[in-house]
Amino acid sequence: MINKSKVHIAPLKLGQKLGYAVGDFGLNLFFTFCTLFLLYYYTDVLGLSATLAGLIIMAALVWEGVFDPLMGVIANRTRSRFGRYRPYLLYGALPLCVSFVAMFVPTGLSGGALALYALAAHLVFRTIYTVVGIPYISLSAEMTRDSQERSHIAGARMLFAMACGLTLSALTLPLSGLFGGGQIGFFWLSVVYAAVAFVIFNLCFVATRETTDDDQANPSIRQMMDMLTVNRPLQLLLGATVLASVGSTMAGKTLLYYLKYDVGLESALTPALVIATGCAALSIPFWLFVTARRSKRVVWLSGAAIAAVNSVIFYLLAPRIGPALWLIVGLGGFANGAFYLTFWSMVPDTVEYGEWKTGTRAEGAIYGLVSLTQKVALGLGVGLLGVLLDAVGYRPNAAQSPQTLEGIRILLTLVPAVLTLVVASLIWFYPITHTLHHRLVRAIERRRGRSNIVS
Repeated sequence: MINKSKVHIAPLKLGQKLGYAVGDFGLNLFFTFCTLFLLYYYTDVLGLSATLAGLIIMAALVWEGVFDPLMGVIANRTRSRFGRYRPYLLYGALPLCVSFVAMFVPTGLSGGALALYALAAHLVFRTIYTVVGIPYISLSAEMTRDSQERSHIAGARMLFAMACGLTLSALTLPLSGLFGGGQIGFFWLSVVYAAVAFVIFNLCFVATRETTDDDQANPSIRQMMDMLTVNRPLQLLLGATVLASVGSTMAGKTLLYYLKYDVGLESALTPALVIATGCAALSIPFWLFVTARRSKRVVWLSGAAIAAVNSVIFYLLAPRIGPALWLIVGLGGFANGAFYLTFWSMVPDTVEYGEWKTGTRAEGAIYGLVSLTQKVALGLGVGLLGVLLDAVGYRPNAAQSPQTLEGIRILLTLVPAVLTLVVASLIWFYPITHTLHHRLVRAIERRRGRSNIVS
């Protein structure tokens, strides 16, 4: 039976929270950039077909996802004077930044050679991104075991991530044009973003600390697998992650094509992304308020309801430039804020759930598996989107037929709406509340106390 008394956990200092959270700005200079612009770069700048571009991104994301759990295990078993996870921020920063720039080097290649280079460069980047990214997200579970503190950390992370999204939305296309446009514009843009990320990763390393006891036994692969098998909250999150990632990929990447070809104003992407990301950022304090008074589950379900209705309205109105478009885009961003916040504060809580059920604590393995699921889903989403764009008759930099424009609108709105509702049906059964989590932590501490007495 779980003891109902609460265990005292010292709160994190503001500098620690911000120092950790700023790392997400650095990671999203790469992740969000690729999410928003890489498919467009491949199709409309390099001239690759939508199917080929989608398959390249899918292959790289699937490979990254497969490597994620292995990296999680490696990080989980790492021992150094800097801790388990922080050394990867320090030593992985430079290789990651260089690999990002390599994706945008103007090679002068064309045809099959260009496609092979794009694939190879993307695979290298995704591999090194995992080496830095998995330890970074695992670090949050080692900074504190307080569920509310984790919500605060997740909220701070999301604010920095969304600040990065705002920056990328506002600056990417204008700066690309300023740097010369085309391939050369994207190359110099990648150099600037990589330099900023390098500084941020080092700041994050300096500001954070780990609470892990280095004498704690390393769990075996079998113990980790047993823990994952009985971790029902984690299983629900994994299922939700697959569907949510495919849906967000469909909506996020199709928006550019909708604005460029249906609305007829490619430059509208910048204000649209700024509004969506800005509203998501502004929503975080509100969703934190709801989380503190209700639960993470209620926040996710509320955001899902808003997002699904908003997507249907988007399809029915098919708005042009004006208040209706900006309102719908902003409301979508507001709803997405609920998902961003709750997902990254729910995952650390499943670490304690798994430890309580089996006695095995393996945050690296959990985050690796979560990332595997997310990356494979993102890869499948991009690959499927590329195939579907070709299927509806999309042709880069050309006027699209009415049937193609209708297909783009469906991919942008109705497909994500359906997936959002299915995701909500899974999260409905998520069991961990603030009270239950406090009980889990207390039970784990009592178990450890008994083990220390025996030893």
